[in-house]
Amino acid sequence: MVRGWLAAVVLSLLVIAPRPTLAADETGESADRAFIMGLPKAELHVHLEGTMEPELYLEMARRNGIATRYATPEDVRSRLRDANDLSSFIQIYEELVGVMQTERDFHDVALAYFRKARSQGVVHAEVYVDPQLHQARGVSLATLYGGLARAREDASRELGLDARFILSFLRDRPADQAAQVLEESRPWLGSLIIGVGLDNPEVDDFPAKFQAVYARARELGLHLTSHCDVDQPNTVAHHWSVIKLLGVERIDHGLNVLNDPALVEEVRRRKIGLTGAATLFYADIPGRMEYRAGAIARLLDKGLLVTVNSDDPGMKRSLYVGDLMLRVQQTTGMDRAHLAQLARNSFAISWIEPAQRRAYALRLKRYLRQSDLDLAKRPAGVR
Repeated sequence: MVRGWLAAVVLSLLVIAPRPTLAADETGESADRAFIMGLPKAELHVHLEGTMEPELYLEMARRNGIATRYATPEDVRSRLRDANDLSSFIQIYEELVGVMQTERDFHDVALAYFRKARSQGVVHAEVYVDPQLHQARGVSLATLYGGLARAREDASRELGLDARFILSFLRDRPADQAAQVLEESRPWLGSLIIGVGLDNPEVDDFPAKFQAVYARARELGLHLTSHCDVDQPNTVAHHWSVIKLLGVERIDHGLNVLNDPALVEEVRRRKIGLTGAATLFYADIPGRMEYRAGAIARLLDKGLLVTVNSDDPGMKRSLYVGDLMLRVQQTTGMDRAHLAQLARNSFAISWIEPAQRRAYALRLKRYLRQSDLDLAKRPAGVR
């Protein structure tokens, strides 16, 4: 029997959208966009709940009989414009996810994300999910994971996209609650869930709080990551602690590694992945993209294993990973070699088998070779 990931890789070669071909008069920007959207890549920092688009939110509220104060998708987007920092965003996020009630809901949210991601070059995704948010509303793990398992199967069959999930613990909730959900999730570990992470509000000294939970996750054979959100209080200390106390393989966001030269060297030495997210709130925050995109470019120039990810695309202007890579490229002036390295990094720090990693690397190499040939045929002035 063909292994699941191998079947997805093989199928993706068959169902992949045709490589974009550009007319002679197309602009450099459209050429860059076509290159980025076709670029094979992995997405490693995206929250299932945060991929929910306003239209799907309203559809789930309707079919689940849940009263909502929002009549139209634009009403939901208007509410999202109230988010201008981590705390205010999480408040709205936790309000909106309340419509997710049934196995179908979790399936539909996940599959909608997989379809959009695949259209922007994603062939492998490792998706955060927050069971504690749903358990608090009486949703069972069987309901949650059942929907995700079906979506994963559909993504493999329909799209050739390989997907796994990251069990996330909420940093502002008790550690014993995290330990309990970890044990209750054991039937799904390995096949569906391949790692654990930490998200939600960044409380002070949170790594020490979850040290025992992470030790247990390691015993169970799970991979380890954690959020260190951008410009939070005590951010450098938190970065050091998730490395030293939790033993993470990746840091989600991780842009403040740049604040400490010694931290840069430690991350390089340990080959820790940094899953950057140059995202935009609906609220206009001057300089946000420039700051985040610039940090990603600097980390890349330092040889660190940084990537670009979409984080919560359904709640942040519907900008998915390809859209954000294009924004980063336009903001920083990255060339195709930089973009290719971001894609290489995404596979290098994915939690996949060596054979799967080699298959993706070969696929990327072939795409870049063909892109170089296409580029050479274009008229002067069109990249």
